[in-house]
Amino acid sequence: MRYVSMAGLMGAAGVLVAGAASAELPAPAEKKVDFQADIWPIFEASCVECHGTEKKKSGLRLDNKADALKGGTEGAMFVAGDSAGSLIVQLVAGINDDFDRMPPDGDPLTDEQIGILRAWIDQGAEWPDDGAPAAAPAGEYPAVAQAAGLPETWKVEATNQEGPLATWELSKDLKGPAGEPVIALSSANHKSAGTFNLLWTDSRPFKDGSFEVTIKSLSGEEDQGGGVIWRVKDKNNYYVARYNPLEGNFRIYKVVEGNREQIGSADIKPEGEWVTLKIEQTGNAIAGYINGEKLIDATDDALAEAGGAGYWTKADAATAFMATKLNPAS
Repeated sequence: MRYVSMAGLMGAAGVLVAGAASAELPAPAEKKVDFQADIWPIFEASCVECHGTEKKKSGLRLDNKADALKGGTEGAMFVAGDSAGSLIVQLVAGINDDFDRMPPDGDPLTDEQIGILRAWIDQGAEWPDDGAPAAAPAGEYPAVAQAAGLPETWKVEATNQEGPLATWELSKDLKGPAGEPVIALSSANHKSAGTFNLLWTDSRPFKDGSFEVTIKSLSGEEDQGGGVIWRVKDKNNYYVARYNPLEGNFRIYKVVEGNREQIGSADIKPEGEWVTLKIEQTGNAIAGYINGEKLIDATDDALAEAGGAGYWTKADAATAFMATKLNPAS
């Protein structure tokens, strides 16, 4: 099928479009739609498995702006301002006679989801233009909810890697204090004292704001505990804040070209199995908190740009992470 732009037709429910069956579309949602909060979750849940980094069915990717707006072998997917004339809407609604309803496997989009997608397109199909993969909604970080199968946007890597990479998994046995799901480094799989184990994503760039996680040390002879990484450029360049119950301290470091340098430290004796670690960054100023108490104020200019974010442990430290919140400054 050759895609025909229908920008000249009214984008109302029930309109006929080229190649489409005579069917009524769900009405557009009556709200201002935000790409990060409303659209990306739909794409991630129903689209990017077949139209992402590993699979590009019909030459289409929907995991980043540049590729999505180029379209695939069937042409453009979006006609900004005209949702009824947009091929993606026809496909998810199952009203185009030339194609099967999308997605082909799993649950189809609900009328509410199609209405949100229509409203987004009718409102101009605004998409973050930083060139990074589409962002996750503000507030709850998606690791616990989505890392069970480690989606392609998540990277299991290591700094100064010696031996195999660590095993990260959504724990089936361990839960948080109130039964919350937990993501854990369950096995380091190596004996390197100088290796930093990373699970991180650049799906939502973070520069300034706050990053908070509740963690539990599970085991470790060489090292214990762990923490968060942010402004991650790659596996060798990032900031890290971690607590170590074996050493009884909380520290903030910068890692530049694989070399770690301490920029703040405090002695701690936190009570309870679960410890909440939080950092706040504004410009070059970094504040570090344990269980709500500010313990570190530091400044550093080494990593000034936005980057990814994620989890960190050292050596053989097996650690659980839950209740994670990443809140970029607006």
